[in-house]
Amino acid sequence: VLAMYEAAIAERLRNVSYYEQVRKFRLLDRGFTIESGELTPKMSLRRGVIETNFAAEIAAMYASSSDC
Repeated sequence: VLAMYEAAIAERLRNVSYYEQVRKFRLLDRGFTIESGELTPKMSLRRGVIETNFAAEIAAMYASSSDC
């Protein structure tokens, strides 16, 4: 599954400048929900809540970072 997402992202980033490209990502075991506070009623992302709820996952991506 991860390889499928990596290939799809690579295809879409083919014509994007290097500094704009997604280098690391993580697949989550659940989607964002209104109930968890990650989405507003009109389905907008609440980035601060998402950062708080997934702080460990975000930290793990940057801890293993070699693409700087």
